[in-house]
Amino acid sequence: MVTRVIIFALIAGVVYLNYTTPKIEDHKTFLLDELQIGYTLNEEQQKRLWKKIDYSNFFVCSFMKDTESSVMISYGFLKKVKLANDKWVAETRDDILKQSDY
Repeated sequence: MVTRVIIFALIAGVVYLNYTTPKIEDHKTFLLDELQIGYTLNEEQQKRLWKKIDYSNFFVCSFMKDTESSVMISYGFLKKVKLANDKWVAETRDDILKQSDY
């Protein structure tokens, strides 16, 4: 009986973690807020930005990483997204500002 309760609790925990895993849209919104460049990016700039970024979902947590350098940018679990690499944000912000000639 105790074994069944423990197994049920583990299954319920995994299902809950899977349900609360942040989606790709949550990561994108978080990263755009972190960039804070003073204006909204147009579609072409966003397309270039997201082309270099890969989303991975591991059922209980999710990650965004840079495809060129394989550096983790953000991670998320329990409907929260956290920044893992401040350096990437600074470099990307500088690149966007250089490309837009501001």
